This record gives sequence, structure tokens and C-alpha cells, in this order.
Amino acid sequence: MTEQETPKETKAKKSATKKPTRKEETQGAVERAETEGTVSKGSLIYLDYVGRTKEDGQVFDLTLEDVAKAEGIYKEDSRYEPILVAVGWNWLLGAIEDELVGMKVGESKRIEVPPEKGAGPKDPKKVKMIPKMKLAKHGVKGYVGEKVKFGQEEGVITLSVGRTCRVDFNSPLAGQTLVFDVTVRGIVSDVQEKLKAIVKRRIPILPDDKYSVTLDGDTITVELPKESRYIDGVQYAEIGIAKDCLQVHEKAKQVKVVVTFDRPEENKTSHPTEETS
Repeated sequence: MTEQETPKETKAKKSATKKPTRKEETQGAVERAETEGTVSKGSLIYLDYVGRTKEDGQVFDLTLEDVAKAEGIYKEDSRYEPILVAVGWNWLLGAIEDELVGMKVGESKRIEVPPEKGAGPKDPKKVKMIPKMKLAKHGVKGYVGEKVKFGQEEGVITLSVGRTCRVDFNSPLAGQTLVFDVTVRGIVSDVQEKLKAIVKRRIPILPDDKYSVTLDGDTITVELPKESRYIDGVQYAEIGIAKDCLQVHEKAKQVKVVVTFDRPEENKTSHPTEETS
């Protein structure tokens, strides 16, 4: 702090230079979206939701931090922010996307999804009796409620009796009617904002100032930092970015994903050569 600066001025300066968090970046994108309009098939929107099971009202998924805290399920490492949804692209359950059509920005709605349109009915064949000795080899203790993983299957122990456990490998939501309370926060109409939002959705940990999207004629160019090479699954994310960009901007014919590697600066410290006599 200089002699001319007051503590308040110094704090303001630090706030101005402080990089926004991921949540703040998303909030900024939502604020730039249209605050009026009606959702139609193909609309790119920001959506808040809370998903519960109808039978007992248990929350299984949500985007709202205050609800997570009220329900006692808040997690520090979870992201609580509106999600990007391309209506009609099956980013959500079809039964939800169908109900979003016709909603207005700021409107809230409760949507019920029956089992056949949600996680499906319970499959009796996925409920298996497994010896505790076999479970123990996989590090399973054998108590009711314990989660079990066998190869690609994940289940939960629902009964433990004698030397055997009953393990249900159905989805925890199978056979249940799901209830979603949704709110449309904004509709993204600007093409540039749409393309940036798609990149952010595919690589959410990438700060906004670390990538750029430009549109030149029928070519979309996405420039990513070299650090993105170290992000798990980035190659698949790039394929998804290209596919989504072409779908959201039908006039485009190609997408270029560019990562630039600069030649490192040469070591400025020179080593003197030995003189020979």
C-alpha cells in the first residue's frame, strides 16, 4: 500500500485484479444470457433444479447451494450453479426436456418423471445373493447399506443373514418416480456466448481467460492453453466441443481446436568455453 492509498482503496484494487471463481464465471454467463423469452426445442438455456424421489422426498441431485445446506447434504467440493442445457439434445432426461419447452425465463415448474421414463423399473435379475466369503475378497465387510463394486457393476447390500448377503445392483433410482423442481435462469441467444458456453461445459475447470472462441465465416476456432493437455479426458472433450459447436451453429462447416506450444526461451546464462593452450 502506498502512502496515498487508503486501506479501502487497496482492498478495491485487489478485488479488481482478483480472478473470478468458477462459480462467478458461470454467474457472469447467466447474467449475459437473455432475461426474457420462451424456451423452444434447440434453445440453449441455464437451468437450476432440485431432484427428489417422490416416495420419501430424498434429494439425489441439485444445483442450489442453499437447498443443499438446508437438506444437510452440502459438500465443499461440489459445484452449486445453474447448468447449461441444450433442450432436445438429451443432455437431460427426455421427460424433463419436453416439459421445458414453452417455459419462460424466470419461470419455475415441478416435473414428475415415472420410472419408465427415468431410471427404469427394478430388474429382479440384478438382485443377487452373494456369499460373504466372496465379498470379503473384494474388501467388503458385509453390512446392510454398504456399497459393493464387482467389475463394472455397482450395488448396495440390502440384507445380511448368516453367510450370505443380498446385493441390489439396480440403480438406486430404479422403480421410483422422480420429482424435479426446475427454474429457467436464462436463454443464450448470442452465437459467441453459445460457443463459449459449450467449451465451458466440456472443460469446466478451464478459466474463462485461458481459452478463446472465434468465428470467421464458416470456421469456428477454439484456442486452448497448452496446460489443457494435462486435463483428464481432454481429447474426448475436444471431440464433444467440435460436435456441439457444429450443432449449435448450423452455418459453420468446420471446427478447429488449436493448442499452441511456444519455443522455450534459451538459457541466458552462458557457460564460458575452456581455453586451450
